[in-house]
Amino acid sequence: MVAPVRRRQTPIAGARKAADVNQTFRSSPPLSRGAARQYAPSRAGPAAQYRHLAQIADGLLLLVAFPIAYFIKTRILPADLTSLYDPSVYIGPAAIFGLAALVSMERRGAYAPLAFLHLREMVLPVLLAFGQALLVGSTVLFVFKLGYVSRLFIALYALTGLGLVLLVRAGLRVLAARLRAGGAGAARILLVAEEADGIRLTAELIREAAFGVTIVGRVDPAELRPTVQEGRTLDERLSSAFSQDAVDEVFFVAPNYSTDEVSVLIEACSREGIVLHLVSGIIGHGMERVVVDQVGDIRLLSLHAQKDAPMARAMKRVFDLVAAILLLVLTAPAWPLIALAIRLDSRGPVFFRQERLGLNKRRFGMLKFRSMVVGADGQMPEMEPLNEADGPIFKLREDPRVTRTGRYLRRFDVDELPQLLNVIAGHMSLIGPRPMLEHEIRGFAAWQRKRFSVLPGITGLWQVSNRLGDPFIAGLEADLDYIDDWSWRLDLEILLRTIPAVLRDRISP
Repeated sequence: MVAPVRRRQTPIAGARKAADVNQTFRSSPPLSRGAARQYAPSRAGPAAQYRHLAQIADGLLLLVAFPIAYFIKTRILPADLTSLYDPSVYIGPAAIFGLAALVSMERRGAYAPLAFLHLREMVLPVLLAFGQALLVGSTVLFVFKLGYVSRLFIALYALTGLGLVLLVRAGLRVLAARLRAGGAGAARILLVAEEADGIRLTAELIREAAFGVTIVGRVDPAELRPTVQEGRTLDERLSSAFSQDAVDEVFFVAPNYSTDEVSVLIEACSREGIVLHLVSGIIGHGMERVVVDQVGDIRLLSLHAQKDAPMARAMKRVFDLVAAILLLVLTAPAWPLIALAIRLDSRGPVFFRQERLGLNKRRFGMLKFRSMVVGADGQMPEMEPLNEADGPIFKLREDPRVTRTGRYLRRFDVDELPQLLNVIAGHMSLIGPRPMLEHEIRGFAAWQRKRFSVLPGITGLWQVSNRLGDPFIAGLEADLDYIDDWSWRLDLEILLRTIPAVLRDRISP
């Protein structure tokens, strides 16, 4: 299927005519953010929100440290008058200390992606930050004459928080080593650079990428230029390169490209939902989403396909984990009953695993409770003429392959419950575009593949609004609207609309 051009997409505005950009690939002085070096490039892929996830984790650890320190002070250590005070007496001083510690760790580079890979960089910034926070807390107690607050408790709280933070960092160091060795957390990168520039950039990326990188390939900039003999445009060449493999990021090093050609590259990456890093100070369209970055001493610009909101997206991931675990616990009693009903109704396994495409077309096994007879996939050729949905997806309201139990499971979307495990594993989110099958996207236009620039979801904007007979393109545009306009408010609205949508007779991908 070759889909029409997206209606709300506008062409690139006319670029300024200018000579080729004469920017060479040279070293630049380090960028700085306040007193600390700027963090590594804005990552795509699994490790995209590491820094903010680490900040959230430290905040939670400092919360956990409070009751532990209070228990030690009042139940283990010898009693004194301060042990008679209610825990609320210590909440204010502990909060001041905790905030001071988090701010100080941020300022001292404790959240730099490489900080936990080296013992000294992992421990020293945290020790200095906690010492500074302890000084701030003691000063506040002295200035405001809070003599009734136990200094011993503050010290215990500091030591407990420090121990928890360092313990988690030690575990993260082991995890990072395994991810780097196995490539599970690696960002997949396509280089558009000449051989010498590509070798140097690859070395810097490998040295600075905390969770590793996978160089998908290198394309010589000269090979992307259109030729009279082939008649292929630069835009067509880029689209072909991106469709070959999963790509998270593109690093572009081409000193002799014109401004117009750079604009085409920016537009192509934006359509695909791929993070683009422009080495040096090349100016193009879409610069409102640019982040100034640094790899070693190499300066570059990172262009995000969506508005860059790493903290909000890190919080979304935390919410996904907490909510998925909670839902898994709440629904666990029903799982044995569902499994029993499936086994009594038809022969075959309880679970159905199907390969789907996730973030930037990564393949993963999506889980469901089996709702069809065994071998249903093999019957697809004879079922195709009965398809009631347009586009590449297949939907049939009265599908004969569905078992009796499966009809009830599908009617209330109970068959989707095992996908909570996919959410916990990081393959999916609670809310996002539904993961698709590989054959369903073979005819996708470049702009349609942008739906893979975020984690797929169990439910999404398309699912709460689409009905049988709605055009496939309209549903696909709903997914892209979600990506472009994502916010916590939109996620909440989709969650609230999911239950009514489940109770209505609907069709969804």
